[in-house]
Parts: sequence; structure tokens; C-alpha cells
Amino acid sequence: MKRYTIIFFCILFFLFFIYSWFAIPQTMSRFLLLLNNTSAGLSSKSMKTPLGNIHYLEGGKKGVHTETIVLLHGIFARKEHWVDLARELTPYFRVIALDLPGFGDNKQLGFEHYLLSHQKQNLLIVLDALEIESAHFGANSMGAAVAALMAATRPDLLRSLTFIGSPLGVDSLIQSDMQVAIANGQYPLLVESEKEFEIRNQWLFPKTPAIPSPILRTWMKQELKTVDHNKQIWLAANSFVSTPKLLDLAPTLELPTLILWCQEDRIFHVSGADLLHEALPNSQREILNNSGHIPMLDKPKQIADLYLDFLLRP
Repeated sequence: MKRYTIIFFCILFFLFFIYSWFAIPQTMSRFLLLLNNTSAGLSSKSMKTPLGNIHYLEGGKKGVHTETIVLLHGIFARKEHWVDLARELTPYFRVIALDLPGFGDNKQLGFEHYLLSHQKQNLLIVLDALEIESAHFGANSMGAAVAALMAATRPDLLRSLTFIGSPLGVDSLIQSDMQVAIANGQYPLLVESEKEFEIRNQWLFPKTPAIPSPILRTWMKQELKTVDHNKQIWLAANSFVSTPKLLDLAPTLELPTLILWCQEDRIFHVSGADLLHEALPNSQREILNNSGHIPMLDKPKQIADLYLDFLLRP
């Protein structure tokens, strides 16, 4: 009888799981993200700051001599994009993946907060709240431009800087597919419908990574609720108002720097990797194949191997 009771409850749990997967995707999304975060050794946390509550993931090694890695996402992205990469880093480092102020689970901010110079100041506020005096920074796209601005004015905060995927602010001689589209009045990263959300993945990845549908649907619905706000974010982050571009800053950035750029990146052309490598005083460059603009999602293990080799090298 006991055996049949166990089977009954297993079937009941399975049916509830299937129901939740399709009927209440937000609840299922939270459950799946919790499982994935925990399996990577990360905990979901938040803290009060003058910018409101800032949400982040933290985990990994502890101890006074343990070094910290801070991971910064790109535009319209979020902290959870780093989890599969962080899984490989937590055995060696304390790892913090931030929702940058105004993004992810954080409250929305006014237009001016999304200017890159203002994002840098907001990031400094967050790092101060986290009591981070020095860390390695890994950053993607817009987050990379923010990190570079910080490196130019507060080099004491960065032990190293790694561009994980192409960074914003490198104008290459060959236009990317996205730059051609923008010249024709199209903005592939701005989405206003479910169909456009799906199409954007084709711009970001040669092959879309396997992300559970409840998570994707939840993120999609959150983004589609803020279409007008997202347009303002795009304009602010790409305006470079009184802000030097990364390629112009590069000669002043003397810290150890790793460039991980993808051959199939349609957002910023891979030829920019050579320009950035030549401009940086202390850099190394790796070009990845069969990956797109957000390689920590579609090639986390390969990115982790290159990143750890860079960080742990004597």
C-alpha cells in the first residue's frame, strides 16, 4: 500500500509540474531559476541603496584572501544570464552577478540614469554598498562600456577587465548586421511584440540556447510591459553624451584585459576585436566560433575555460 501511495504522489507532483509549466509560468520561472542558481552555488540577494533595492546573485569561495569577480550584463539583459558561466567560476572565486541599477528586478530609473556616465556613477554606488574595494570585472556589451569608464577614473577598483562578448563603443571599419539595420531605420534589439522577441534571439545567437519556456515567457512579458521605457534606455545608452567611446579610452587602460569576441556576432562586427586589442596596452584576444553576442549563454564552458586561464595564470 505504501508503494502505491508514493506512486500516487509522484504522479500528482508530475501533473502539478506540467500544469505549472504552462498555466503559471511566472511561478515556474522562479522555481527553475532558484534550482539553477543553487546548482551553480549562487544565492539571490538584495540590498538597499540610494537607487532603491539592488538585486544580485552571490556565491563561491569565502575567506579573506579570496578574490572577487563582478559580472555586468548588457542592455535589456539581467543577472541570471551569467549563472551557467558562474557555475565554473565559483570553485575558485567569490562571484557577484548584478542587476545593474534600472535593469532586471530593480526598479526603473529616469532617462538620465541610463547615460553611460551616469551608469558608471550608479555602479560605484552599488560597489560601495557591497564594500568591494577591488575585483576582477567581466562584462558584456553595454556593461563593458560602463566598466571601461570606471576603469578610466577608478583604476584602483579593477584587478582586471574581461570583455565577454563584444563591448559597446568600438567602431570597426566593417559595419555589423545591426549597424546596417539601424542605418535603414530598424532596431533589432528593441522589441514590441512576442514575434519580435523571438526574432531578436536570431540576432543574438547563431543557435538559441535551451532556456526553459516559462523563464523565456516571463522575461518576455516583463520586457513588453516597458516598451516605451526601453526606447528611452536605448537612446540614453547609445548617445555617448560627453562620454568617450571605449576605443578612445582604450590607450589609457593599463590593467590586464581579456577580449573574448565571437566570429558570428551580428551586433558588433568581429573586426573590432583587432582594433581594441591594438589600442589596449595590456590585452590578449580570443575569437570564438559558433557563438553570438552573448557567449556566456550559448558557450558558458568555453568562456569559463578561457576566463579562468586568464585569471589563474601565474
